[in-house]
Amino acid sequence: MSEKTFDIEATGEAEPSGHKDHFSVLVCIDGSDESYRALRYAVRIGSGTDANLTLLYVRPVDQGMRTGGLDLSVARANLLDWGLELPGMKALKKGRDMLIELGWLGADWQEEFRHADVTGDPLGDNMIVYTSEQGRSITLKLMVSPSIAHGILDEGDMGDYDLVILPMPERVTDAGPDFIEPGVAEIVAMEYTGTVLVARALEESHGHLLCVSDNEESIRAARKDAQIASRCACPVYLFSVARNEDEVPKAEAALAKARKAIEEEGIGISGEKVALGDAVEAIIEEGRSYSVIVVSAPTRKKGWRRFFTSSVAFNVLERAYNSVMIAR
Repeated sequence: MSEKTFDIEATGEAEPSGHKDHFSVLVCIDGSDESYRALRYAVRIGSGTDANLTLLYVRPVDQGMRTGGLDLSVARANLLDWGLELPGMKALKKGRDMLIELGWLGADWQEEFRHADVTGDPLGDNMIVYTSEQGRSITLKLMVSPSIAHGILDEGDMGDYDLVILPMPERVTDAGPDFIEPGVAEIVAMEYTGTVLVARALEESHGHLLCVSDNEESIRAARKDAQIASRCACPVYLFSVARNEDEVPKAEAALAKARKAIEEEGIGISGEKVALGDAVEAIIEEGRSYSVIVVSAPTRKKGWRRFFTSSVAFNVLERAYNSVMIAR
């Protein structure tokens, strides 16, 4: 673990991005088109609500420093001007500009710069926190870490986010050396104890397919996603798979339990369906028509990694054509 110490230069007080009075979303940015589609979806989830948003770019320790010959202390001071070719700055600046264009970041928001020294790295961690008069915050964080997955997980644990979103692009673009690869998304989905949305060809308008089985963990996950979907007025559909005709009553019971739990939250169901066959194949095929496939997974516990890597959730995440949410 890298040792970090913090120094703050503030123009106004700002709440931490993970403050639990607010719904908090972490969006992992790597410069790919998919990461900006994920950001746009995060804005939709947070629009008209009390949501806080953090944009995170993770880079390896001491890699690719490009300061144009400036002393690093001067470079850090100039981060607020967004004028330097430091690793990740272009990607974060594009995300900030997108938030301004979408009307989510206003000119009247207070601005605060924070820096953390990191042993073995000349630039360290740097972030800019914007805070509105209503107490909402947007944080742009350039973080150094031994690996991208490690950095995302560290930030997720520190921020205690309600939702972590990261891209899984179909192909490598010119996003740079810190491009988030599919294996990173899988590690984060396995290791993080909260809800993770892996964005793959993410489209906004086709609703969430909530895949449920007849157990309490699955029902809790369905309720959790229905609450998230309701934040962006995304319709929710229930789906369960029976291996054969004899198991259809069990699948129907799962739908009934999930419907009851979701309706108790004041959220309506747009449709429901039972399919026959292999659960992974059925979910992937049915899920093609939706923005997000939602599957449940266990929280961290002894032996859970072995369970998860052989589970329906992991196989759907690995093989689906579109975005997958691991709900916990």
